[in-house]
Amino acid sequence: MTKQYKNVDLDKYIDYEKFYSRYLSNMKKTGTDKISAQCPFHDDQHNSFWFRIQNGCWKCEAGCGNGNAITFLERIEKISRKEAYKILLKEAGLLKDDEKKEKLMKYTLDDYSKEKKLPIEFLTKICEMKQEDYNKRYVSIYYKDDQGNTAGIRKRYYPSSKKRFAWVQGARVVPYGLWRLSEFNKDYIILVEGESDTQTLWYHGYQALGIAGASNLRCEDFKHLEKFEKVYIWQEPDRGGTTFIERFIRLAGETGFDKPCFILQSDKFKDVSEIHIHHNSNHERFVEEINSIIENAKPINIEKQNKNLFGVDFKYNTPQGYYITPEGILKENVSKKTEEITTIEVTKTPVIISKKLKEIETNLEKVELVYLTNNLKNSIVIDKGVIVSTREILELANYGILVNSNNAKLLVQYLYDFESANLKELPTLLMSKKLGWYKEMFIPYEPNIIVVQSDALFEGLIPAGTFQAWQQGMKEFRYNEAFRFLMAASFTAPLLRLLNQRIFLIHLWGDSRSGKTATLKAALSIWGNPDDLVVTFNATKVGLEKIANFYNDLPIGIDERQVANNQEFIENLVYMLSLGKGKLRGSKGGGLQPLSTWHTVILSTGEEPLSSTTSNEGVFTRTIEINLKPFDNEEQARACYEVIQSNYGWAGREWIKTIQQNKNIIQKIKTTSQSLFDTILKKYPKILQSHAMALALVGAVDMTTSKLIFGEKHPEPITEIVISAIAEQLQGVEEVDIGQRAYDYILDMINAHIKNFEEEAKERWGFLQDGVVEFFPSVLEKLLREMNFNPKKVYAAWEEKGLIKVTYEKDCKRYSVLKKKAGKVFRIVEIKLPSQEESKVI
Repeated sequence: MTKQYKNVDLDKYIDYEKFYSRYLSNMKKTGTDKISAQCPFHDDQHNSFWFRIQNGCWKCEAGCGNGNAITFLERIEKISRKEAYKILLKEAGLLKDDEKKEKLMKYTLDDYSKEKKLPIEFLTKICEMKQEDYNKRYVSIYYKDDQGNTAGIRKRYYPSSKKRFAWVQGARVVPYGLWRLSEFNKDYIILVEGESDTQTLWYHGYQALGIAGASNLRCEDFKHLEKFEKVYIWQEPDRGGTTFIERFIRLAGETGFDKPCFILQSDKFKDVSEIHIHHNSNHERFVEEINSIIENAKPINIEKQNKNLFGVDFKYNTPQGYYITPEGILKENVSKKTEEITTIEVTKTPVIISKKLKEIETNLEKVELVYLTNNLKNSIVIDKGVIVSTREILELANYGILVNSNNAKLLVQYLYDFESANLKELPTLLMSKKLGWYKEMFIPYEPNIIVVQSDALFEGLIPAGTFQAWQQGMKEFRYNEAFRFLMAASFTAPLLRLLNQRIFLIHLWGDSRSGKTATLKAALSIWGNPDDLVVTFNATKVGLEKIANFYNDLPIGIDERQVANNQEFIENLVYMLSLGKGKLRGSKGGGLQPLSTWHTVILSTGEEPLSSTTSNEGVFTRTIEINLKPFDNEEQARACYEVIQSNYGWAGREWIKTIQQNKNIIQKIKTTSQSLFDTILKKYPKILQSHAMALALVGAVDMTTSKLIFGEKHPEPITEIVISAIAEQLQGVEEVDIGQRAYDYILDMINAHIKNFEEEAKERWGFLQDGVVEFFPSVLEKLLREMNFNPKKVYAAWEEKGLIKVTYEKDCKRYSVLKKKAGKVFRIVEIKLPSQEESKVI
């Protein structure tokens, strides 16, 4: 069709009444511009259909639809929009002579029967062909599946027409003749190109299937060939025949097809149909010729390709038109004019989708890609959105997959086609990016839920060695209070959420080589490989936030406090971890990122404490700092290492299993914890309540796990000793009070710098009076800030204790007053001195 017809107004040229009369019956005028008729799209007993004479627009009032003359032709002729438009051009008399000639060439079922010398009765009854075209331009060849359902319809036109074949829209191409498989025995099958050769072989009693061109042979077609003892493939003496054989061999090797295969060729004839026509349909001569060719068939050597090239545990389907090889992914390119098949490279990296993962927290979908680089298997887990965008898929280059802006589109299409070809085969698993409780389940101990961390499957909690070896090894060191306490705290972590208890930190500190790291790793070996679970303070706050979010209900182990020299960083970290949630952040595409959350116990070690003399009270209340040696000597620490290096991950599984199976355990721990809490407060009245609650809970868990995990019959006395040893390490209420610590510090500074309050002082700080000290505000604030005390917070604490004078100026509270000294007015901060110290400073 030439471009000159592209925007023509067909309504000026077409007589729509005459046009529609070819397809409609019982036509009646119902107005000057409207004609009704029986609808051709349903069994119409009334005139439900009407069209307009002026523009050809139509509608079925019974619900079959509406449209114009083009959509009418598309639907009734089962042709494309382009084909429909050409017919209307012909109707309008606008096609050139050669185009008219092309359209006027008829091709009927009778024509096909005479051309192929096959009886019409055989073609309609056995081959199920039909003459459906109103203008008798083509015959319809039905492709049916092995259940007899129509998969596609192929239109066959006049032999000398420009277009020989066309598929009806929506066709699913399958081998021709599948519906007859049940009639065939298992001895052999002959595979040919096209329908007429298949029909010819059927006519003479041979078992055959037809492929609608070499490019339409697919991996899934081989499942239909499995039932036959032998497979014969007819090779025509042209490039197409060679392509057909090459494709068969490649796909047979890829699918692991192992039945004997043979090539059939004739030196005199192109195809089976030509032999039939040459012998004028003579059955005896045709059979003699074919049998002779079969006797001289050439065996095909099919080299099996490694179908499990990627080591995946499912049998995948290669998508139609692709080749998955150790050298990369190739795609067939079929020429529309010659139907010649060439291959183009998608990527040099062999890659497939091995799993689909649905995140349980958000329902977002991810995929696992398995790929080969340098013959080594690799895998990554990425968002599904990455592989459907030509821009986002470039991210795969960072993982070693060969993709750039030139082949990105090809790779996106390949992965889409691979998923489409394996919708039923691809394993679909639930996935989580967090460990711990999800409803009644505990991840990763649920077999149907996998865990992903940093775009890879997480395997840090896989057990090793034996439970018995681990138990026996840990019993050797549980006599030590610090060791036992950290072990019990590790077991406690997943219970905080269940008992609605606040997060707390336990920090074991002391000299180097005292076994602190060994103790931390022993506590983490309850859950998995301690080397994989422990992190260090040599990290950013964001990094540790992500770690906490991932471990969620499992203990977080942080080693080497001394590598973080910044006290402010340490204290900010303590606050963040104890709050149980990270920072709220925006996402790149707008909106907010998911908020990081956790609810666990944090275990840390180092050569220095986490707190300092100037730390805020929150640091003290949230942290249990222990300065005890967990081993008697280095040999014991090494012995502990030897046990946990090869035995780990068993106790946590057993503990969670026990909790899930016996709900009474949680209630019993709660009751025991409350009893221990009361005992601790009574015995240590100055202890912080937050510390007492943490000690009580860890103690209750220690009693429970000692019985259930370690088989101790009466652990209570030992647990009480452990609690006492830890409680005696902790600071009391007064020691934690920031106001008291700042007050003690200022008294020390006054005593150390008494001359700074004298008349002759070079740098005067203020004045000493009876029972009070009067500081210049700037001096006092400088002293406090030098030790990282917040002056406002300190003044408020002193106000509560009655240590600082408060005044009001214009209804505004101030911690400073105006005083006149030697004729001069000064603003000073007045602080009360304790009576026992007064004599010392004066």
